[in-house]
Amino acid sequence: MKFGADIDRMTAYCTYCPKMCRFSCPTADAESRETATPWGMMRLLELAKDNSVALDHEVADAFYHCTGCRRCQTYCEHDNDVPRALWKARRWSVDSGFLPEAYLDLQQRFDESGTPYGKPERRIDDTVFDEQAKIAFWPDCSTVANHPDLVESVGRLLNRLLGSKVQLVRSEEFNHPTCCGFPLTGAGIKTPESCRDDLWPDLDGIDTVYTDCPGLAAWHHDASSWPIAERNTDPEFGHIFELIADKCRTVPPEKTLQLDDRLLHESCYVTRQIDGSDAVGTILAAIQQNPPQQMAYTGDDSQCCGGRCHYQVLEPEASEHAAEKVLDALDRKPAADTMVTTSSMCRDAMADAGGDEQVTNLLQLICEAYGV
Repeated sequence: MKFGADIDRMTAYCTYCPKMCRFSCPTADAESRETATPWGMMRLLELAKDNSVALDHEVADAFYHCTGCRRCQTYCEHDNDVPRALWKARRWSVDSGFLPEAYLDLQQRFDESGTPYGKPERRIDDTVFDEQAKIAFWPDCSTVANHPDLVESVGRLLNRLLGSKVQLVRSEEFNHPTCCGFPLTGAGIKTPESCRDDLWPDLDGIDTVYTDCPGLAAWHHDASSWPIAERNTDPEFGHIFELIADKCRTVPPEKTLQLDDRLLHESCYVTRQIDGSDAVGTILAAIQQNPPQQMAYTGDDSQCCGGRCHYQVLEPEASEHAAEKVLDALDRKPAADTMVTTSSMCRDAMADAGGDEQVTNLLQLICEAYGV
């Protein structure tokens, strides 16, 4: 398989690097083994590409120990985009018949329900949305599965900000909001383009789609690891934080919140894959009376909770360890009793690691401030 000159350059540079980014990688820290470091994965890809080692199940499995958080790139002198290289390596592995067994159930759940979580337990209230609207909300599949009430609150929030109801993106086949397919690309099963062509609901008549899914937003962000090709026929896509940051200046919240007992965790995808830090900062300035406390690692250095790309399917204990390490920051900030994260999936990963009562989603606080 031809990976392209850019990825060939990346694997060569990583191969001869003295592992200077090792400390930044959540999987390397959680698993404590060299194969799970950015250097180890990229070195193995270099060897497999030039046939120095044969691609088999063991080699293919190594390519999956990356959450796509891009934190290693923050410390890379060559700006290597490790997730982009490893996603392509996973696609190569699947095409060669080496999909890790752990992801077989993930694919089956998609086939049966259009989501990685199975059919949602509760139906979203249709009266909150307008199926004829030209602006639509496509919720993160983790939000649909675990926080259906938040989907409805966001619908009311968008009505408030835009002055009219929006459409809820849902599948006619399954009659509920489905996943964009990002987890399947993380597993190497599909490409972003094939997800768009094979999985997406009909978006005809929709001009703009807003989402709280950082993966879907990353596909439509040119600086991300996986920008989707040939987007000319798609509606305009944007992360919902971009819209809220723009509108909160002219449509202020009903109340401001005391957030000085909260600790802000900046999701790695929102921060590094879609450059969302400025939007988050604008929103916080609008909804807060007192600002949240800052973690030791913020912005481009923010820690990954291990929840992305269903890494917990492959390594449940390591994924939980990564989430616990982020939660540990609360113990180092005695004045903070709750963590606020900027991603629904990050919130759920930390909840699964024992922080259910300690973690909330920024989107929930925004809805609270707007009284929706």
